Amino acid sequence: MFCPHCGREAPSGATSCPACGAALPWTPPPSAGTVGGGDTLESVLHETRRAAQDLGRATARLSKRLVEKAQVAAKNPSGSAKKAAQRVAKELDEAAHEIDRIIKEL
Repeated sequence: MFCPHCGREAPSGATSCPACGAALPWTPPPSAGTVGGGDTLESVLHETRRAAQDLGRATARLSKRLVEKAQVAAKNPSGSAKKAAQRVAKELDEAAHEIDRIIKEL
């Protein structure tokens, strides 16, 4: 599957692009082993966990990009703007680490 936003290849079944974080079209999993045409609880849990991991990875990538941009901005401005940019960069870096920790626990 290719991302409709950036055109890069994404793994089969991914819900977001690993390159740019854009949402990808969702394809339902095969319904083998279902009762009455519905998904099994196990497949729903698997898909939910995978979607949460994809979301977490996309959020972590976004946070890291924002940290990089805030660090670049912190090098140029003077006075209080520089301090504010440094605080934002620090907070975003902490958020990225927390997201990574949550992903590992999933």
